[in-house]
Amino acid sequence: AHAIGRVESESARMSTLVDDLLLLARLDAGRPLEHQAVDLTRLAIDAASDARVTGPDHRWRLELPDDPVVVAGDENRLRQVLANLLSNARTHTPAGTTVTLALRLPQELPGRIGARHDAELHVIDDGPGIPAELQPGLFERFVRGDTSRSRAAGSTGLGLAIVHAVIAAHGGAVGVNSHPGRTSFDITLPMS
Repeated sequence: AHAIGRVESESARMSTLVDDLLLLARLDAGRPLEHQAVDLTRLAIDAASDARVTGPDHRWRLELPDDPVVVAGDENRLRQVLANLLSNARTHTPAGTTVTLALRLPQELPGRIGARHDAELHVIDDGPGIPAELQPGLFERFVRGDTSRSRAAGSTGLGLAIVHAVIAAHGGAVGVNSHPGRTSFDITLPMS
């Protein structure tokens, strides 16, 4: 029974790895994603709710604007981006860490006619931070923020590469700013 359980576990892990690699290959090849109106507000609420269930030892905060934020894109892939970022925050920070998912509308700037307006998503935690030497290559494939973690934790080192590729395919950008006590993954996406 133990051996069968191990085979099933490894099979599931390999299926996830293959799916992730196929997604990256499709994005590398320039294959278009779905293009529909996506309510980021609803996605943020769903992602935060899921995070509360999977990470009850963390404090989860959600900051939303009064008006819905809608972008054109692939709902399933944007959902995957939020799930990856919140999962990383849970996995790489100790119990009791506060993780905030903030969604913001673009700010109107006086005198900027025809300026591009981007929605902003931020995943912010007050954990130990990401070492400075890891930050430049964080969005590359097979990079792990914690090299001491075992594969049993399920990490393939592809989560942030997928985040970067999906956001780029939507015409957006993602970056990270981290130091001890505050890590912020910052995403901009063009508004519909």
